[in-house]
Amino acid sequence: MPSNKIIHKVIEKSNIPLAAPSANLSTKPSGTCIEDIKEDFYNKVDILVDGGKCNIGIESTVVKVVDGVPVILRPGFVTEDDIKNVVR
Repeated sequence: MPSNKIIHKVIEKSNIPLAAPSANLSTKPSGTCIEDIKEDFYNKVDILVDGGKCNIGIESTVVKVVDGVPVILRPGFVTEDDIKNVVR
């Protein structure tokens, strides 16, 4: 879940599931501000939301739940211990 308040409102108002991963193309580092990403995404997305500079420049943690067990597909800012503390 993104920490940006603008995107929280977009998610809340959309009333549909949304994926909001890090803003980067595969194999490229995550951008931490709009200037880092707009060239890569030019003509590839309909809209970019400039919510200001990110607090952290670490990729999103991607988790898949398999038979009720969370499995980390890509490590990121949220750690395995963070996840264990929530699912207990």
